[in-house]
Amino acid sequence: MRLDASMKRVASATILALGLAAGTLVTPSALAQSPSVTASPSTGNPQRDTLLKLMKPVTIELKDQRLEDVIKFVGELTGAEIDAMWLSDREQIGMDPEFQISLKANNIAALALLERVLDMATSDTTGAHGMTWQMSDGGALQIGPRERLNKFRRVEIYDINDMLMVIPEFTDAPQFDLNNVLQSQNGRGGGGSAQSPFTNANGNRGGQGQPGTGVNGQQGATKAERAEELKNLIIALVEPDQWVENGYEAASIRYYQNVFIVNGPDYVHRALDGYTYWPKRYTTFGVAQNTGRRYVTLTAPVSSSKINGITQTPVTAVAGGSGGATPPPGGGR
Repeated sequence: MRLDASMKRVASATILALGLAAGTLVTPSALAQSPSVTASPSTGNPQRDTLLKLMKPVTIELKDQRLEDVIKFVGELTGAEIDAMWLSDREQIGMDPEFQISLKANNIAALALLERVLDMATSDTTGAHGMTWQMSDGGALQIGPRERLNKFRRVEIYDINDMLMVIPEFTDAPQFDLNNVLQSQNGRGGGGSAQSPFTNANGNRGGQGQPGTGVNGQQGATKAERAEELKNLIIALVEPDQWVENGYEAASIRYYQNVFIVNGPDYVHRALDGYTYWPKRYTTFGVAQNTGRRYVTLTAPVSSSKINGITQTPVTAVAGGSGGATPPPGGGR
């Protein structure tokens, strides 16, 4: 990669790149060089491999650098395949390769650096909805205007049955009459049927009467109504300028038998459910420094534990009755 004449003129101003390769000071021609990349073992998932490469920490300061040079440099630094949606004669919406980038970043992931670059590079040529990134089926990182990324769509099915479940709060539960239970036990043997210890809200025994009616004693919304509320919440908060329901064309969502059927680009699916292959140790800052979880192990069995002053005594019966062979205390009959 070579720097053009305009870049050479501004090179003397300030072009510092610190720690791009484990703390090395990079010369003003840093973007014109090809950083060495250490090959990392494959996980078997090309998308996950790309994200792992883009988690490489970067410390950099750039002044008036071409967008195309910055993108290429990040790709060469990390070894990740980056598919940029550039402006061209065939594409009227795209990233301007000559856009000037000036920023300073300290120990952030290469992916976070790309996100900052995309935010800064937004212009009239990048469309009305800004730029973002997404993963391709082959594992490449696609970056560019949302209008360009919307061409790559897929259908996903999301099970939302657990989100539609409502635990009812019954307000007319029957009352339990303990006195009635004790009187029934004392009167056993005299014949007759025992009364139920439960009294419903109408004062009738036996638990007969109107059952509970749901949350706070009232009928709640149906499952379809709750699904519609959830759908409206999604299209209002997750990429609101892309849904067909909001008047756009990038993504659509339908409810059918406890699932949402979503047709949209990858960045919409990422906002909805994330990536199952996302590197877990990089989800939050500083987690990568953790060497592992801590555990407390109890090696002694609980059966060997003793309490001073208390001895174990076997109990052969806990309730009276005529069927047992154990005599009553005191030797009486």
